[in-house]
Amino acid sequence: MLQSVTPIERPMCKRCQIRMMLARIAPDGPGFEARVFECPKCEELHAERVPTDPMDSYKGWLKGELGPPS
Repeated sequence: MLQSVTPIERPMCKRCQIRMMLARIAPDGPGFEARVFECPKCEELHAERVPTDPMDSYKGWLKGELGPPS
């Protein structure tokens, strides 16, 4: 089971301008998860892909794997 290390921010519905509800979370490749939000009023859906651990995206930079452009 995936655990979020950061609070899940709920987006605003573009139609109704109210806070959307988290409908589901699913794995989406190594280090990522897909989050689907649904508007409780108009049932509009919004999907986003987020890292499961925000620090994973910095590991290469911290280890010095990234270098200056050549």
